[in-house]
Amino acid sequence: MKQYLADLHIHTCLSPCGSLEMSPSEIVRRSLAKGLDAIAITDHNTTLQCPEIQFLGERVGLKVFAGVEVTTREEAHCLVYFETDESRRQFQLYLEEHLPPVPNDPKRFGDQVWVNAEDEILGEVPHLLLSALDQSVNQLSVQVHRAGALFVAAHVERPSFSLISQLGFIAPDLSLDAVEYNNYQRYSKLLPAHGYLKKYTQYSASDAHHPEQIGTQPSIWQTEELAFEGLRKAFSRKDNHSIFASHG
Repeated sequence: MKQYLADLHIHTCLSPCGSLEMSPSEIVRRSLAKGLDAIAITDHNTTLQCPEIQFLGERVGLKVFAGVEVTTREEAHCLVYFETDESRRQFQLYLEEHLPPVPNDPKRFGDQVWVNAEDEILGEVPHLLLSALDQSVNQLSVQVHRAGALFVAAHVERPSFSLISQLGFIAPDLSLDAVEYNNYQRYSKLLPAHGYLKKYTQYSASDAHHPEQIGTQPSIWQTEELAFEGLRKAFSRKDNHSIFASHG
């Protein structure tokens, strides 16, 4: 069993709130410079930038998981991680079907472009990716597990856009694989009122929108190999696999 450093919440230039500097090449370069072994690409409500960064990561020995940060109808953010590119592509169709057709205003919200390894634009998403899907968190959960993906409550300690801020609590019947937080001090203050969070696997991630944020809140992932099955086992704490915040 080995330990690896992972940052499982990184946005790219495709997210309108993300820096245009967050290109595939820059994300990979910064991740390696930070000593990361694994990352996850989690743009808002789209997976279109994932394949290019996975391709680059494979070339240099960086494990890159395809993921997405979904905004539910309740305006709560949830993370989804995919095992295969087929499941990612099928889930992308689901996202496009349920994202409201609100035009993006680049001057107000930012550009929504995805690029290749040479930073050449491959396409632009016309509809605002910051919108909430017309799907509830329970409907989303069904689709995630139907796709064989992993389902995580994003930045649960935040006072906005988290399951707790939007709903008041995390329902015990919601089938989550883990909970993520970005700020430990704020998370530790949340625990006394939400002690049930301790039953979930808890880990930290950066939620990086700018290059300098990559790897700032990494987790230690204990696994036999850098593979999706190892991540699944870590979330379920199976066969001595685990994932936890690097601050301990």
